[in-house]
Amino acid sequence: MTFERTFDYELVREIITNPAIYPHVSDDGSPPAKDFRAIESEVVWYVLVKDGKELLGCFTFVPQNAVCYEVHTCLLPVSWGERAKEAAKGVKEWMFRHSPAMRIVTVVPENNSLALHFAKSAGMETFGVNPQSFMKGGHLYDQILLGVSKCQ
Repeated sequence: MTFERTFDYELVREIITNPAIYPHVSDDGSPPAKDFRAIESEVVWYVLVKDGKELLGCFTFVPQNAVCYEVHTCLLPVSWGERAKEAAKGVKEWMFRHSPAMRIVTVVPENNSLALHFAKSAGMETFGVNPQSFMKGGHLYDQILLGVSKCQ
């Protein structure tokens, strides 16, 4: 499995708006998939993951400050299962080696138990809750805050 940073914003947009992914990574304030555009910025790290030549998806790392990055996972259905777990663990180590990241965090809406389990299987630990901070389908949900540090 390989990881590489990309600035191919159109490819990133295609991955994120994949019909199997976009409904799970968007909220009530998100644009329709056809109108979504990836943030084009040097500070955002879009990391592609491949298994041989097969594209498995991408991870988006948005800096919260100089050493803490928030990750958003967009893995294509072809990767779901064990390869997805391997990708999540691998990208964490890749980011710690190739970027200024010393801590990686994520937020998972409480109603997405699959994503919560996935984050924990990648080594993230819960450190808090952001109450009533995510709206999906007209309902407010708490978000679970998870993270992992380089020194763990």
